[in-house]
Amino acid sequence: MRRRNAREKEEMYFCGEQKTIDTMQDLEDLPCHINIRKDINQLPEIEFHISKVVHVTTKSGLDGILKSGGFQGHMGGFQGHNPHLLWWGLAIEEDDIQIAEERFLEKTFPGRSALQKSMQEPFLTKFTTSPAFQMDKSRYGNFKFTFSLSDMLQMYREQICGGDGPVMRVYGTTVYKQEIMYTVIVHSPSVKEFDKYPGLWECGDDAVCIFNNNNVVWRAQALSKTHYFKPVTHNDNIIKAEKFDPLYEWDRWFVWDHVTVAFHVPEGQTLKPSRERLIQNLTACEAADPFLGVRCAHQTQFCTCRCCRLSLPAAQWIVKQLKVEERKEQTD
Repeated sequence: MRRRNAREKEEMYFCGEQKTIDTMQDLEDLPCHINIRKDINQLPEIEFHISKVVHVTTKSGLDGILKSGGFQGHMGGFQGHNPHLLWWGLAIEEDDIQIAEERFLEKTFPGRSALQKSMQEPFLTKFTTSPAFQMDKSRYGNFKFTFSLSDMLQMYREQICGGDGPVMRVYGTTVYKQEIMYTVIVHSPSVKEFDKYPGLWECGDDAVCIFNNNNVVWRAQALSKTHYFKPVTHNDNIIKAEKFDPLYEWDRWFVWDHVTVAFHVPEGQTLKPSRERLIQNLTACEAADPFLGVRCAHQTQFCTCRCCRLSLPAAQWIVKQLKVEERKEQTD
């Protein structure tokens, strides 16, 4: 289904599906149909097991979270379907990338010798260059709240579900010109409006995204939206990242995929950690391009002015002051 999102950008949406890149390559009406069909030598599915999630916001969003004492859902649906959702991305750290690389090597070359293992140099960081892996910057704001997924689910169970276990479902796949987003929705079992979506537990082992042991298991298909390296396998079971030199610069462009987790927080309710944990789990990050920002009261378009997009030192100073004030509150 083709639709326009809240930023008036065209997107293609597959409701209740985890649509893989392979299954989309023959669909000519996709916004990314030119990029997705390119024959680029890249790594096959790399499996990440991610235990943390991150919510990024602007200064005005930060002020609202601190004022309300937590996180509220916001309407962002389409065609009359406007659930109040709270959006989080996966927080992928350096250790997660290293572990994913080793998992991939063990699966690809199960009989490697000790000598071959010692000869293998790290290579995955040459490919994990899409916005999904840029933890020091964000397109959505300068302020990041990072929580373990298990803590988020426990808070959600206690505060939104009345003690019952939350339900996780496949919300859909959203496709843009270079971006493919897979969304998992989390909701209370008492809320029936999401029953039409398949449960995450129903996904097979080859699904793009599943949930296991408080981790999101993401089988990434496109790590780099712009390719500067290609993986080359040598006879001694060694993988190296070698420079990719296309004939034309635009041949580097591909798509990148990522996973988001949308918590359904009904209107009037707030998901509340303690203020101490809010401040403790808050960090500053650089605003990345293209900056998507928020709708500004002073402009008709999405704002890239200083009220929404701050310099990194300014954002760091704000976070530092909040932490100082919180420590003072704790000692008084």
